[in-house]
Amino acid sequence: MKIAFVGKGGSGKSTLTALYIRYLQTQGRPVMAIDADLNMNLSGLLGVAVAPDTLLSDPANADRVRTYLRGTNTRITDTAQFLPTTPPGNGSNIITRHNDPALAFCSVDAGTDTKLLTVGTYRAEGIGQSCYHSDLFVAENILGHAFADNYDIVCDMVAGTDAFAYSLHLQFDAIILIAEPTPESAEVCTIYRDLAYQSGITPLIHVIGNKVADDDDSAFIKTRAAAELLGTLPVLPALKKARQRGETLAVPPAEAIPLLHAIDHAARNPAMTQWQRREKLLALHEKLSAKQWVQLGYGDVMNQIDPEFLKEQVA
Repeated sequence: MKIAFVGKGGSGKSTLTALYIRYLQTQGRPVMAIDADLNMNLSGLLGVAVAPDTLLSDPANADRVRTYLRGTNTRITDTAQFLPTTPPGNGSNIITRHNDPALAFCSVDAGTDTKLLTVGTYRAEGIGQSCYHSDLFVAENILGHAFADNYDIVCDMVAGTDAFAYSLHLQFDAIILIAEPTPESAEVCTIYRDLAYQSGITPLIHVIGNKVADDDDSAFIKTRAAAELLGTLPVLPALKKARQRGETLAVPPAEAIPLLHAIDHAARNPAMTQWQRREKLLALHEKLSAKQWVQLGYGDVMNQIDPEFLKEQVA
């Protein structure tokens, strides 16, 4: 199962991601956690440190990951040819474990049966010259080559609508869209849902309310975001105080359990099959392959698609 938490910056993406990871740990589920937010808050919430030399955005690390994913796939002639949409093919190495040994160099232990991968943030040498979206490519490559049937992938996503820049919006069985009871957060939620509609993934979007004080807050989100809510979460003073003291919660607070149950049920009963999502990914890869900047920078990558392999691998 693959799930992502999205929303306006400050809406509680990282907090909800961490709470859900803790929930999965109490259920005995193996987890691969991915922090795709350039603010890198997930590690602190999980109580672990991430060394700079493990970040996926490091060019050497990205190349090492892609070398592994490529395996003996002759459709990819060089790791520099990996687009965010590059699919696995015959000979590719598929990630079937949350603790794949080949990714040990870029992951850290984050609790029972949990590995954390962190994309990273801007590097000093890239300030004013780089785009964070290109750093996300390697995370998209990992997600595209991960068949998470025996473990769970939980992603703290980029803020706002940035997931629609390339393929992140097509990588998950469920996308939890977090809305606060504010006009700004509700507006982001509305825009996100509109983009999801245009992308054909509306059934995968589940809106939840965060920092909800009363029924009026819930009604506000429903009305302004024009969405039904999967559930809501109140402000959690104990969690805020714990974070102020530099502590983390070992288990989710009781107030969060009903919502986490609902999130888990939605993720394990996806409204789209893996193959339906994969078909959209392949269509996006074809579109990208036709772009002039792709042809100039990556060469002819249309041949990377190996549909027979994917049909055999994806249920």
